[in-house]
Amino acid sequence: MTDPSSSRTPPPQLLAAMERLRRADPAGALSVLESALADRVGERTPFLALAGLAALRAGLPERAIAPLEALLKTHPADRASRLNLANAYIETGRFDDAMQVAASSDEPAMLRIRGYVHQHGGQYDQAATLYRQAVTAEPGDVASWNNLGSCLAALDRHEEAISPFEHAITLAPGEPGAYLNLAESLRLLGRHEAQRKVLTDAAAIAPDDVRVLTELGLAQTALEELGEAEQTLLRAIALGAPFGAAQVELASIYEAESRLADLRALADRYAAENAPEAAYIRAWLALREGRVDDADTFARAIPTTVAPARAAHLRGLIADRLGDADRAFAAFSAMNRAIAADAPAPAGETFREQVERRTTLLAHITPLAMPAPGAIDEHADPVFVVGFPRSGTTLIDTMLMGQPGLQILEERPMMARLTTVLGEQTGSPWAIADDQLPALREQYFGHAREFGWDRTRQLVDKHPLNMTRAALIRRLFPQARLLFVQRHPYDVVLSCYIANFAPNFAMRSFLDLTEAARTYDAVLSCWAEVTERLAIPYHTACYETLVTDPEGELRQVIDWLGLSWNERMLDHTSTARERGRVRTASYAQIHEPIYQRASGRWLRYRHHLDQVAQWLDPWVDRLGYAPVRPS
Repeated sequence: MTDPSSSRTPPPQLLAAMERLRRADPAGALSVLESALADRVGERTPFLALAGLAALRAGLPERAIAPLEALLKTHPADRASRLNLANAYIETGRFDDAMQVAASSDEPAMLRIRGYVHQHGGQYDQAATLYRQAVTAEPGDVASWNNLGSCLAALDRHEEAISPFEHAITLAPGEPGAYLNLAESLRLLGRHEAQRKVLTDAAAIAPDDVRVLTELGLAQTALEELGEAEQTLLRAIALGAPFGAAQVELASIYEAESRLADLRALADRYAAENAPEAAYIRAWLALREGRVDDADTFARAIPTTVAPARAAHLRGLIADRLGDADRAFAAFSAMNRAIAADAPAPAGETFREQVERRTTLLAHITPLAMPAPGAIDEHADPVFVVGFPRSGTTLIDTMLMGQPGLQILEERPMMARLTTVLGEQTGSPWAIADDQLPALREQYFGHAREFGWDRTRQLVDKHPLNMTRAALIRRLFPQARLLFVQRHPYDVVLSCYIANFAPNFAMRSFLDLTEAARTYDAVLSCWAEVTERLAIPYHTACYETLVTDPEGELRQVIDWLGLSWNERMLDHTSTARERGRVRTASYAQIHEPIYQRASGRWLRYRHHLDQVAQWLDPWVDRLGYAPVRPS
């Protein structure tokens, strides 16, 4: 005889709730279950379990807690309900309660819960340990892989974060979140080409995701793919991207390319929409149009959430133009703090420390130890334009573009790539054998061709910090001419401190005023040590003379290069319009007639600069400037 109790039909209300869940109506199922529980006297377990599940599926975690707590009082070993309760606690911000529920279990899902609680509390090491245990036990746990990567990234261990993010992408290739996380770690590692590739893949699977498109546009800008970046950002905006990084980056492209009509149209669009964030674009436009008071009014209205570093830089430029040095210095300092917070310094030696270490090695060079042979191959040795950043190298290279026989490559990494190939030999270039020279030179010229050198004109390699590579240049290019551009040390260091550089390995040196001055001292010391020991001939062009007597200073440069004078060199604004985007922080200035307001600017900031006098004063004397008196 069959036991009738073993084939009992579930209660009608339970069946109704299950049917609603099947029809993807969890909120309706929850209403049925809550109504049934309010009147039910008998067995409540299935109603409680289903109510908790329905509430979570309906996005109502606060209504899942009571039935799940009641269920676990009588069925504490119910694993599914315990997990659901822990998730409900997480989603309602009751992290301590979630940890208590999950603490006694080493199941992968509970390890993830415990990891998340630690992660939310900023205990990233503990969280990472738990996530590792979770993915070891359950390798297909996408969330734990992604969260593990996020914890490692939060610890600035971005190289380690790459693999977990890649695992998450492999397991869930259609979810853009892990792509965005991976791209951010790659950005912070300075690996912009890889970052762009990841974001391009993300855009392929989520073509209408404004977050993906915005980040892709930023990555394209970092690689100077400005045409592609503009189109990507315009698409993000057309898809409804709220005012933020997309609009700011697009405005920056227009401003950097001096496309003021496009900048004005963008400003007018958001002004017409009464968007308070439009103040950022309107301030830039007003400053570029010379309406400095209007720019100041707009800049004061920029919300604090809009591009903090760029907005602070803009406020600093405006205050500087208004003659308010104290307000400008405070704004530039805020800019540098914001940049440093967004991109923390990597572990290891700083750029200055690297230069100091290599200078110590180079101190043993003698001309006899590193002979200068004659012609090595068919290539004429380049002209190298060097000088500390913000010394006037961009102005002089723009003027040199007026010489039809010269082709200037601006801040391209030909020498930097060779430095990477040679490694520590960079500090011992005399150890490079003669039979290595042709291959190394061919690599250099190959990189130059990659960056647009047409091989028909004399190559001019303008890269300020190549002055730290003077010994290597001498070894590889013994007939090269070096043009050293100098500017008052205080003006140079101040200008670096107030420039909005991308925080790469070298430019990070300028986020702190003292570090900027010490870096100046280290780089100039390296230059002086090598050029004196190796008796390297070079010509000095002085920025202050270049802006007061451009023809006189340029004629000396041209005579030294052995070229004929060309009047077009003095029309640098026309040359600037033809050259396209400038790759340095000087892009705005070179589109203007030569002005002298930046020469001697440091005098207005004098009391802010007293703290770095010990590193700069010796160079003031050595470069021939008048002694500096304390403020």
